[in-house]
Order: sequence, then structure tokens, then C-alpha cells
Amino acid sequence: MIRRLKILFADHPREVGETYLEHSATAFGMGMRLARLSATAFLHGLVPGVCKTAVSDEIKVMARDLGGRAEEARECRMRDAGVWDPGL
Repeated sequence: MIRRLKILFADHPREVGETYLEHSATAFGMGMRLARLSATAFLHGLVPGVCKTAVSDEIKVMARDLGGRAEEARECRMRDAGVWDPGL
């Protein structure tokens, strides 16, 4: 039971170098950004002349942010598995 809780609440935040609360704040922040972008996309759908590139520009920024976090998590998993080689 304790191991299951650790898997659910601690392992992934540690993989990206964060505490549970730091990871929660980051995830909630991303969710808020996505909610705002959703509203912006609907507005653009109604009035195509507004917010012409706002959504796509922000998605590109978020993709860069998440890409770096994903690479960090992958390296952490490889280190934990004993197959990480910094020379690769």
C-alpha cells in the first residue's frame, strides 16, 4: 500500500526534480494556461481577426517547456534503472 502511494504521489515529481507541491503548482499552472488558451481559441473561432497567433505561439512555448521536463524525467528513470551513461 505504501509503495503504491509512493508511486502515485512521489515518484514522478522526483523524476522531474520537484517536490509534490512544486509539481502540483506546475501542473495547475499548465492547466490554467490551457484553460485560458481554450477560451482564446473559441474567441478566435467566433472572431477570426482577433488573437490570430496567440494560441499557436503559446503552444509552441509550452511544448519547449514540457520537452525539457520530459528529457529530464527520462534521464532520471535511466539513472534509477542503472543504465544511464552521461557519456552517451
